[in-house]
Amino acid sequence: MKSEMITLSTGIFQGTLNRAIFEKHIIDRVILECIIFHAGLHPNETKIFLSANSKEFGRREVIEVLRDSGIQYFNKTQNFLGWLQSQSN
Repeated sequence: MKSEMITLSTGIFQGTLNRAIFEKHIIDRVILECIIFHAGLHPNETKIFLSANSKEFGRREVIEVLRDSGIQYFNKTQNFLGWLQSQSN
């Protein structure tokens, strides 16, 4: 397992203008676009997004966008750790 720094780019900011999610939450919109952009760079890798901000990132339309990008969302560390343990068996 590894983590990587995601550098903001013009393409990411353009994506924030094209997707009508988080209209009142610009920072969450940028975070989501960074995650989606990065996922597109690694199509054959398992991708997980862990955030306790389920009020925003747990919304159905956000989970669908993440899933369509090959990203599994977890809102609790315990759930993620259970999933991770199941992957190593």
